[in-house]
Amino acid sequence: MPWTSSLLLGGGSFVIGAVSPLYDSYVPPLLQRHLSSSAGIGAAMGIDNVLALCLIPLIGAFSDGTRTRLGRRVPFLVAALPLTAVTLAAIPFAERYGLLALLLSMIVLDVALAVWRAPFSALLAELVPSVHRSKTEGILGVGMCLGAMVVLGTARSLSARHAELPFILAAVLVAIVWIVYATSLREPPHESASGARAAIAPFRSLREAFTAESGTASRFFAGCLLFQMAFQSFSSWFTLHGSERFHTTVADVSLGFIAVAIATLTGSVPAGWLGARYGRRRMTLIGIAGMAIACVVMQVVPTLTAAVAVLFVFGLAWSIPVANLIPMALELGTTARAGSLAGAFLLVQSVAGILGPSAVGAWFDVTGSKSGLFVLLAMFLAAAFALFATLAPGFGEAAAPVAMSFDDPRKAVA
Repeated sequence: MPWTSSLLLGGGSFVIGAVSPLYDSYVPPLLQRHLSSSAGIGAAMGIDNVLALCLIPLIGAFSDGTRTRLGRRVPFLVAALPLTAVTLAAIPFAERYGLLALLLSMIVLDVALAVWRAPFSALLAELVPSVHRSKTEGILGVGMCLGAMVVLGTARSLSARHAELPFILAAVLVAIVWIVYATSLREPPHESASGARAAIAPFRSLREAFTAESGTASRFFAGCLLFQMAFQSFSSWFTLHGSERFHTTVADVSLGFIAVAIATLTGSVPAGWLGARYGRRRMTLIGIAGMAIACVVMQVVPTLTAAVAVLFVFGLAWSIPVANLIPMALELGTTARAGSLAGAFLLVQSVAGILGPSAVGAWFDVTGSKSGLFVLLAMFLAAAFALFATLAPGFGEAAAPVAMSFDDPRKAVA
């Protein structure tokens, strides 16, 4: 088990967990000071999704053909992480100068995040042998949860003192990770010609990623899309659904999110180990089935207390596919194509974040009720299960291990 590489990658996952919930929670109130329209605020908050759709997959493919003394992925992190830290700290100060300055700082931050996301995910293939990737991804899940807990757990008290402090804290954490990466994170040497075509024709590289394995990859990514649509629809709509259904406040209903977060923190590492031991595809099917069953139970639970207990099980089940899907995606090509494969996976995730909540919201408008939320989620998950079940038993499983030590990322092999 390459502990050094896994813990280094956990730092980047920690950053993602720290920045995303802070951005989603504390930027809308800043926008509200300048925009009276909810649609305008929603459009401004959607900038990150648009930039993610446009940039992340292309930069992932472009990184396949990048060659520097630091490697093909690390330069993107070393260049973009300090910009992430600076613009994150600048957001509350930019708001004082008006809407345009605030939007500009948001756009720069979103671009910086988009630049390093796919290369970071591709590092899993660069630094970790295939047989250990599910276990490492479980560690990354823990890092993401810890990042969210550290920042959101302190943001309320910090913002009560000064509104800028939560952003500054997150920026300092990003800067610390950047220093560690700039001094310690290195990739194995690469052949100069490998992956060069991806830098020249990124769209072709992405198309090949979606059609790999004689088209089987398209079913895999379609299953990932439905899986992500289910979870992101839950994230977007549960508080409104729960507050109406249980006749309580949004703050009380948020206990469900806390249960899912604790379950993810608890289940991520075991999920990775289970995937490595019993097979990624098999454990993914078990996790999705567990989520679907939890959704069916959620549809009939009578109280919020019971719902929180069921959502803990839902979170445990969710952690299993999360630890195994990216490692499965990286098996669709060689390490030299990892940027394109990671970009394709993150593209699907971004599309799901748009389609899922929108489709569920449209259904609510048609029916005039949010009561069917978990029925819709169960349908998404059932369709995802069906698609993953059509994949051959060996699909996406770990390649044969290489007989050498990978504990030092400088000694890892591609």
